[in-house]
Amino acid sequence: MSKRAIWIVIGIMSLALVGTTLVQLYWINWSVRLKEEQFNESIIGALHRIGVRLEKHDPSMSLSSSLFIDQWNEKQKQIELIDREMRIQKFPLERRIDPLFLKKILMQEFQELNLDLDYSFGVIDNVRKKMIILNGNFQADVGPNNMASSPGLKLESLLQNSEYEIGLFPGMTGSPGTLKVIFPTKTRYLWGSVWPLLVLSLLLSLIILACFSYVIYIVFRQKQLSDIKTDFVNNMTHEFKTPIATISLASDSIVSPMVINTPDKIRRFAGIIRQENQRMLSQVEKVLQMALLDKHDFKLNLKELNLHEIIDQAVSNISLQVQQRDGIINKELTALNATILGDPLHMSNIIYNLLDNANKYSPDRPEILVKTRNNGATIEVLVSDNGIGMSRDVQKMIFEKFYRVPTGNIHNVKGFGLGLSYVKAMTLEHNGRVEVESEPGKGSTFKLVFPVKV
Repeated sequence: MSKRAIWIVIGIMSLALVGTTLVQLYWINWSVRLKEEQFNESIIGALHRIGVRLEKHDPSMSLSSSLFIDQWNEKQKQIELIDREMRIQKFPLERRIDPLFLKKILMQEFQELNLDLDYSFGVIDNVRKKMIILNGNFQADVGPNNMASSPGLKLESLLQNSEYEIGLFPGMTGSPGTLKVIFPTKTRYLWGSVWPLLVLSLLLSLIILACFSYVIYIVFRQKQLSDIKTDFVNNMTHEFKTPIATISLASDSIVSPMVINTPDKIRRFAGIIRQENQRMLSQVEKVLQMALLDKHDFKLNLKELNLHEIIDQAVSNISLQVQQRDGIINKELTALNATILGDPLHMSNIIYNLLDNANKYSPDRPEILVKTRNNGATIEVLVSDNGIGMSRDVQKMIFEKFYRVPTGNIHNVKGFGLGLSYVKAMTLEHNGRVEVESEPGKGSTFKLVFPVKV
């Protein structure tokens, strides 16, 4: 799959995830609005019932009950009703409402609704435009002194703006008072009913997001591994094609009539065949070694080693290649204790691979420096070069199998991308560690750290 196709799939999946989340939020919000509508209907219904009960409890109602005569005509009834209402209205509102009775019936109605919610209530006198009852008590300037309370200005303001209200003692001339109720924690109460659903929805969304992120990581990781393995196959083909072609040419030359009777030329071409064959075997051995490392199907032959001797041998082996490019290798082996417990073959390969890497990724005339120093109970080996260097992103990948530092052409630096992977794996097997410091254009320094033998 191409990178463009991957990004298209990621875009579609992202839109689907965002769409799913928005739909969930929409339904949760819709559930809250529906519950609020049901809540409002229940409260308004309860207030109407409270108004009816207050009318039945109104002391002024008995004063003119005798005025109702069924045989009167309709017009006379209306006249008498207005007259009756006018005489009732002469009674102050605080004389018609018992605040304790109002508090009691409010509590009863809300309990029947199973409403476990804090609330405040007040009664407003519509004639005098003031609140006369607040939470079951007369205001300070209303009613008997022993039942009065000081006014709460903030609470009064909230009650004035409340949507839950009912006109008290309604008549043909209007309502002399209004009962208002507020629920300060209503929003928390409404959202509390959908809180488990909201938490579950967010949890599921986070799980989906985590899985989505993991899938994206795996997709890009697989794409990267696919590119690296393709690079490996291309380089393996290139590495094997040259020695195979050389062997084929040398074989044809040996059987040539001009060469077959010339022992010196036969030995020369036979040497070329043997050299190229050894080169191919060396490349195959590297791949097999990594396979064994992956399976942990190997056993180290641990011995007491002088690391300086290992370094001297590795430098000697690679010096010819460096000199062919007019380069130099300097040594500063200053560690006082260079004795470690290690496998001679693998330790030699570790040092050689770092030197070979420094040579391959340096420009013309490479300058390589090998240093050793003791740091507590360890010895540090530093291999520095003046090569092309690496960015931080590349440094994170260089110890991966088959990864090769990009230099613009995958074939201009020989190898399979197994050297540094082998170095890290073997260093860890020797209870050591490997670190790298590098900047593009300023070269690189690899540091090996091993415990010393005391």
